[in-house]
Amino acid sequence: MFLFKRIHKSTFKTKIIITFSIVMLIFVIIVARVSYQFVRSLYLNQLSEQVNIITIMISKQVERKYLTALSVGQPTATTKKYFMNLFGQYVYPEYKKKIFIFDGTFNIVIHSDSTVLLGKHHPQLILNRKEIHDLNIDGTITSLPFKGQNDKWYLWGFYRLNDNYWLALQENAEHLKKVDEFAAIFWYIGFAGMILTFLLGWIIARAITKPIDTLVKFSSEIGKGNFDVSSPQGIKGEIKILSDSMDTMRRDLKKNQKEKEEILAQIAHEIRNPLGGIELLTNLIKEDIDPDSKNNEYLNKILKEISGLKALITAYLNYSRPLQAIPQWINLPGLINEVEKICEKQLGNKKIEFIKDIHNDKIWFDPGHLKQILINLINNSIESSTIGGMIKIQAIKNEKYYKVRVIDRGHGIQVKKFSTVFEPFYTTKKDGTGLGLAVSKKLCIENNASLDVENDKDRGCIFTIMKKKE
Repeated sequence: MFLFKRIHKSTFKTKIIITFSIVMLIFVIIVARVSYQFVRSLYLNQLSEQVNIITIMISKQVERKYLTALSVGQPTATTKKYFMNLFGQYVYPEYKKKIFIFDGTFNIVIHSDSTVLLGKHHPQLILNRKEIHDLNIDGTITSLPFKGQNDKWYLWGFYRLNDNYWLALQENAEHLKKVDEFAAIFWYIGFAGMILTFLLGWIIARAITKPIDTLVKFSSEIGKGNFDVSSPQGIKGEIKILSDSMDTMRRDLKKNQKEKEEILAQIAHEIRNPLGGIELLTNLIKEDIDPDSKNNEYLNKILKEISGLKALITAYLNYSRPLQAIPQWINLPGLINEVEKICEKQLGNKKIEFIKDIHNDKIWFDPGHLKQILINLINNSIESSTIGGMIKIQAIKNEKYYKVRVIDRGHGIQVKKFSTVFEPFYTTKKDGTGLGLAVSKKLCIENNASLDVENDKDRGCIFTIMKKKE
């Protein structure tokens, strides 16, 4: 039950590999077991038939007068010679075959091996006592295979000569060991099949999941608003239909987004023109009244609100129609120094320590875009920081990416809000426009970069600009 729960929670790729492996394992166990039992049964049946035939052949050659002689007492020299000659026709020392006659008490009466003491009880026969006593005269039976004292396999064949005597043939079954070795070969083949199945499952799973993973990344880029991302290539079959549908959706979303931005930009432009007129007339009125008049205070409030509206419209226009990225190699230390000077007043007002941790002095980016992004991020950090706080700007790189990080010791961001902080008009500030992070995210996308946020383990949060090396 635990295994099925684990499989159910696994990825599609893992499910395919595990399912293939389990099916193959069950198949190998069944085939190996059935094959072993079939070969073993076939060998034992053939050996049993052979033992029965030899036992019958020997028994049919036994003359009754010599059986009568055995019942008198100890066999005479003539009787021994007769049976030794008869048994000698079927006994070959290299096959370790033994033939003897025993009575109802399982005592040996005559034996093909002259060194065996006659009249001695044979304890191994007791294991087949019932089968032996149930035999009819001239009836034959074979025992199950057993291991002798020399750890080799043997088979008994019994023939009832008359009411008092039975003929026993001990046949060598050494090939049974080879059958067992043959079973081991089946397991080796099965193990190799398991490895082959695992590899085959991995290849099939990869062939199925690779285009799906590509589509997931494609859809993720669309979800981030990157409508210029290229559609996946090299996808075939039914998944190609899904890919084409997603690409059509991307083009439609891009078109709708463009139309929406153009309409809203036009609306913003139409609002901006009368605002400029209102601002001009307000300033003209302000020139004609007494500076100490109450009306002058009202005019200042009007001008302040107009300034706020113009800033909001400018921010929205920057978001809806950002300038096309013109990337170049940027001198990061120089750019960061410029940003520090721009934010110097705000940093000084809160006595915030500004730390520059530069381990990489360049990045491929649009200079204006990167400057605006850093200003937005640092301003956010300043507003979330307390007096005497700290803001660190860090530039690093590895084998694949350039990273610029802005780290603060502010209040941090709730994890559940990570997905919303970059949405337009989302803000927790009283006078915020909610477009600073949204514009920064969009400018990163314009430069084929990403902008992510995480909480620092100590306090505050970390904004990371990540640019893949060209």
